[in-house]
Amino acid sequence: MIVMVASAASTTFASYMPAAPGKAEPTGLRWKDRVIKIAISASMLEASPNIKTGSDVLSAIRNSILAWESSTDIRIELEISNRSSVSPSGVSGDGVSLVTIASTPENVLLFSKDPQAESAKTRVFYNRRNNITEADVVLNPFQQFSTDGTFGTFDLELTLTHEIGHLLGLRHTKVLGATMSGSLPKNGTFGESDISGRTLSTSDIAAIRELYGIDNQTENCCSTILGRLSAGALKPLKGLSIWAEESSTGLVSSMSEIAPDGTFKLGGLASGTYTVFWKNEAEGLHSQVNLLGTYKLVPDEVRVLNERVTLERSDVKLNYIGLNSQLTDTAISLAGGREYTVFLGGQNIDSNKVQIEFNSPFITVEPGSIREQDFGSDISVVSFVVKTHSNTPAGIYSIFATGDKGLLSSLVGALNIQ
Repeated sequence: MIVMVASAASTTFASYMPAAPGKAEPTGLRWKDRVIKIAISASMLEASPNIKTGSDVLSAIRNSILAWESSTDIRIELEISNRSSVSPSGVSGDGVSLVTIASTPENVLLFSKDPQAESAKTRVFYNRRNNITEADVVLNPFQQFSTDGTFGTFDLELTLTHEIGHLLGLRHTKVLGATMSGSLPKNGTFGESDISGRTLSTSDIAAIRELYGIDNQTENCCSTILGRLSAGALKPLKGLSIWAEESSTGLVSSMSEIAPDGTFKLGGLASGTYTVFWKNEAEGLHSQVNLLGTYKLVPDEVRVLNERVTLERSDVKLNYIGLNSQLTDTAISLAGGREYTVFLGGQNIDSNKVQIEFNSPFITVEPGSIREQDFGSDISVVSFVVKTHSNTPAGIYSIFATGDKGLLSSLVGALNIQ
């Protein structure tokens, strides 16, 4: 069997770079003004060995911007520039937010340590008030891009949508199927192109709305769940995340890391009912997952949750998911109304003991379909049959597994239903 386990060379998608390396960077960076000016380098529009001939570059640029403009209260103005190089790292840049793919020495230097590891990088500058003053997007001049799903290339529109998210202040998310996931595959990973990341997930939309709000005041947004988890006196909580899923559908709606002091915030949520989970990925604890509760939010509500939690070691750890006897640490894309054989890899996944399920009435596991698969001694893998209902809402869903101890493990947003 071919085992394609995610590696830096094949699946690392993009990087977010602080402008001043070594300086502690605050969270919640955003632009002060709602109108943001971006300069498109002429290198993006000229013939380039890095962009497949015939690619619709202008549409890719416009669509990537529209995805964010239509989700939050911002507007992006474009201009064409003869500039080609990223601003050097430091306290401030040259004042121009540039999108470029030029093979200049400054741009090439960004990828020199591992030219094949990343598709793009975004360098963000900000002031003492934590307002972004400039953000430069550099597409890797060692990589290949296309807009038609060509095998082995990065999708240009998806890449730009991801990087514009960084330009606006977003970091990577641990929701695997989100546009802002830090690890997405090239076209053809499972034998076909996957451009689902061009469309923002509900978690991407919640994240950007937490920063900028919405411009349509008739919409029921935005509500917030925040609070603090504690696990004993003065005991720091490291490696914990928290996320919310729509209770009626199971769609992943928002995810955030929990600070070492236990505080957390899930913002940008539409009114509705949410099931909230927390996950412990600290080393040695095997991705323990627990249900925090189910909460109904009204428009503009701030729900405060302060809970004490118990940290335990799960006997099952989930790392990878895949199709066609291949595994990756990215999400897989499925269509509604079909049946698939899905592969799940990690540690201590015993086909005779593990229970696999989804927090959605639209996605089910065929009873008795779990089978052990041999991928070598370093990883345990099972396959199982997943059925998606024909009316499954498009979006991203988590997969859950319960081991012999009865503790949950999860891959958040591992299924992208198109």
